[in-house]
Amino acid sequence: MKRFSILLLILMAANISTIFAQSGIISFESTTNDFGTIKEEIGKVTTKFYFTNVGSGDLKLVNVKPSCGCTSSEYSKEIIKPGEKGFVSATYFTANRPGPFRKSITVTTNDVDRPNTILFIKGTVTPLNTSAEDELPISIGNLKLMTNHLAFNDIKSNEIKVDSVKIYNKWGHPMNIGFQEVPSNVKIEAIPAVLESGEFGYIKVTYDAKKRNDFGLIFDRIAISTNDNVQPIKVLNISARIIEDFSKLNERDLKKSPIISFKETDFDFGNVVAGTVVKHNFVFTNQGKSDLIIRKTKSSCGCTTADLKNSVIKKGKTGSIDIEFNTSGRKDREHKTVTIITNDPKNHEIVLNIHGEISEK
Repeated sequence: MKRFSILLLILMAANISTIFAQSGIISFESTTNDFGTIKEEIGKVTTKFYFTNVGSGDLKLVNVKPSCGCTSSEYSKEIIKPGEKGFVSATYFTANRPGPFRKSITVTTNDVDRPNTILFIKGTVTPLNTSAEDELPISIGNLKLMTNHLAFNDIKSNEIKVDSVKIYNKWGHPMNIGFQEVPSNVKIEAIPAVLESGEFGYIKVTYDAKKRNDFGLIFDRIAISTNDNVQPIKVLNISARIIEDFSKLNERDLKKSPIISFKETDFDFGNVVAGTVVKHNFVFTNQGKSDLIIRKTKSSCGCTTADLKNSVIKKGKTGSIDIEFNTSGRKDREHKTVTIITNDPKNHEIVLNIHGEISEK
């Protein structure tokens, strides 16, 4: 009887391992689409994100959720066999939405290692029958801007990028433009530095990711100092998603690279009373042939913490991340995430999910 029980456990373990080994793996050709400048009267714009199942098992899209009602989505609902392709479409409705936009679509699949992929669409909608001044939708005092948030998406950790924001002086006087609280990795200048009344100009921003020496989504706030009598100090928000540069790795390097593999990336804590501190330990293993380095952990809010025991994991070794979610002041359905950034070329960013129901005391 004892031998039979042991044999049964071995067969069950082998069966579970086979299921995980043969799960589908989703690989998108691109995760961001820039529509550029589009007219409001066009009504809507649509793009398709194509993906391939690069795993050894069937791939199934469980859910596709746009970030707001201004965006709709369609997707491949059939089972995607290994090697087959599928799509996720994203449609943005432009009516009554002039100005820049950046929206996301969360794709949830049965991919065991990476169940959630976030797709982005962005662009700028030009309004109907507008004057040159009205093309710039943001007003801060007497200065109008195309946007007050400049985003450097997917900038490599050793890369320098340049972008600009169009501005307009609607004041009846010349406006002097300078900058305060500028981080060392940002170079910023107004062209021209003195903007005449009724004149267009630009704020030029040069972003040096190497000087920032960080990874993941980074935010900076820069003060725009002017002689505007309405609001002399204005704020320009700058964000960057800094990623490690793996482009120079050859096939041999990739075979020697680390491989992070989580036992699970999703934890449902069920139903708890508000004030409960939810705790969970996410375990992962380095299945590669070189040191796995956890570059960074970042929680979606201050109510969630992530404690990493060891940031360098040798090949074949196991590491863990302790997550704590303080439910004080929360109620109903809650979903928090912790983003893990690594030196694994194929899984350099992994999202851990914690969710459940919270009841009032």
